[in-house]
This record gives sequence, C-alpha cells and structure tokens, in this order.
Amino acid sequence: MVNGHAIANIIYPTSGNPVNLQNDAESKYARESEPSIHIKNGTVVRVVDFAPSLDSPIHRVVSLDYGIVIEGELEITLDSDESRIMRPGDVSVQRATMNKWRNCSKEKSAPAVFVLLDCEPFSVDGVEVKENIGDLAGEYKEH
Repeated sequence: MVNGHAIANIIYPTSGNPVNLQNDAESKYARESEPSIHIKNGTVVRVVDFAPSLDSPIHRVVSLDYGIVIEGELEITLDSDESRIMRPGDVSVQRATMNKWRNCSKEKSAPAVFVLLDCEPFSVDGVEVKENIGDLAGEYKEH
C-alpha cells in the first residue's frame, strides 16, 4: 500500500479488438504502452489492491468492466446508492456505471482483478454517456 491508497498493476493491455497477434504486434504494444484507465478500441487487465478502509472516488469509465474480488471484502456502490458487498470469487459486471469501491476491512488490503473492454458510444434518454473519472484523473494518462 502506498500512503493508504490503492495500487493498480497493469497485467496486460491490447490496442484493438480483435487482437492482432501477427508478428508479435500485441506483445510489443503491451510492453511499450502505459494505458489510461481504459483503452479506446482495446482492453486492459489490471489488479487493484485496495488499502484498508479505502473508499475510492466515484467514477465512470465508458467501458464494459468485469471485476473479480480475489481476497477480502469490497463494497461497490453505484450513484443510485445501490450497494453490494463482494467476497472472494464474486464478479461484478459494470456497464459504464458511476461507481465507487470501499475496502470493508480496517486491517487488510483487498485485491481485485478488473478487465475493461471498450464499448461503443451510447446515450440514455437522449444524453450521451461520458467518462467521468473525477479524482482518479491524476492517476492515469489521457487516452
């Protein structure tokens, strides 16, 4: 843990879908890039280790996300105030939702795996849904 925050480790990014495996193109991209929170037309897999009692900023990424809790208990809360406690092996599927995460433990970190897949732009009630990463903006490069 770094000063009571989360540590995000990028496991593997891809620059497109379908993935280009010809001539090792995707491996080169993975080695040489520092992806943003998500990758336009691509994917990113990261492990986030949440510090004890950490309450993340609320944020939205315009992507389809799979979150898998590895250890500990994490609470996910949506902007509708709906929340769920997730335990090891539990999977969340987020469809560009405003959400935040909280580590329920005061003593132990809680790692989770997140797989983010870019999605087509879309609207709700005629209003285009936009990315809003709020206080996380300083943690990720622009995309």
